[in-house]
Amino acid sequence: MDAFATIEDLETLWRPLKDSEKERAVALLEVVSDSLRVEAKKVNKNLDALIDESVSYASVVKSVVVD
Repeated sequence: MDAFATIEDLETLWRPLKDSEKERAVALLEVVSDSLRVEAKKVNKNLDALIDESVSYASVVKSVVVD
């Protein structure tokens, strides 16, 4: 599954990354996104569906992933 935030999102919302940081950042964005999916599933929520339904919700999830 795709991460809820991209490298571009990370650089826009946080700071520009060095080339040496980008590979690790991609992996971390995927792990954090999957962690949020697992936590949502524990309370019977489909995070991907919730994001598809609401632009505002997607923005908040992106912010959480970047943080």
